[in-house]
Amino acid sequence: MTARVLITGCSSGLGRATALHLATTGRRVIATVRHPHAQQALQDEAREAGLDLHVIRMDIRDPSSVTRGLDEAGRLTGGIDALVNNAGVETAGPMEHTSEEDLIWQLETNVVGTYRITRAVLPAMRQARAGHLVFISSLVGRAARPFLSAYCASKYAVEGLAESLHWEMRPFGVTVSLVEPGRYPSRLTHNGRSTQPAPEDCPYGQLRAEYSAGLTAWEPDGYEPDAQEVALAIEEILNADRPPLRRPVGADTLATFDAQQGRTFEEYEHDVITRLGFNAWRRHL
Repeated sequence: MTARVLITGCSSGLGRATALHLATTGRRVIATVRHPHAQQALQDEAREAGLDLHVIRMDIRDPSSVTRGLDEAGRLTGGIDALVNNAGVETAGPMEHTSEEDLIWQLETNVVGTYRITRAVLPAMRQARAGHLVFISSLVGRAARPFLSAYCASKYAVEGLAESLHWEMRPFGVTVSLVEPGRYPSRLTHNGRSTQPAPEDCPYGQLRAEYSAGLTAWEPDGYEPDAQEVALAIEEILNADRPPLRRPVGADTLATFDAQQGRTFEEYEHDVITRLGFNAWRRHL
């Protein structure tokens, strides 16, 4: 069993659920958060549950913070057997209203920060010829959706980063996996940013409303996604000797990937427009 696990981005959502769950499995878990209040809140929750969970401060956008955090993790546990790259933010809005600053802000965390901390743990894992690297990607890392161009770009980048690293690390016994969740409760949107305000006559307003209304068509009636599903998928990966490179999670992810299987993009696009009732898009079929 992978004994010592560091998870980034644990102040809420998937990271928090994963940290608390893995701490119940006998592992030594180190959860990272950016803010003092989040650190205290997670420590208190773990203590009340009787869990041995270390919560440390780390901002993966800051090289010195990553160095300090990994040093502290090493002092607490003696090393890291697995890294779960969960920290992420989201920029939402039409690309036309997404500034270069918005894009840079998006990529700084989801891509550069993820790259930074992963690169820092590679030498020890390579030398030990063991370790697990888990990247929390997304449904939109393989099936882009409109009005999330910067976020989709970041997740497509994470997919490529991880797949390339899989080839590099395999000869050294270090496994690489991508977890691809769909819609799950989190504070990702709350912690993210919207693009510049749209004008009152914004040509995208009706399109965004129609798209948002149709998304639940990917899910069974009454479906309520639970972050615990993602935590269990990560545990499954850490328990496996040869985990899969990609692990989709969630009803909408599975339905979307199934719709893509063995089809051209145009066939998949037609299916999406028809199934989700996108009348504005249907006019251009």
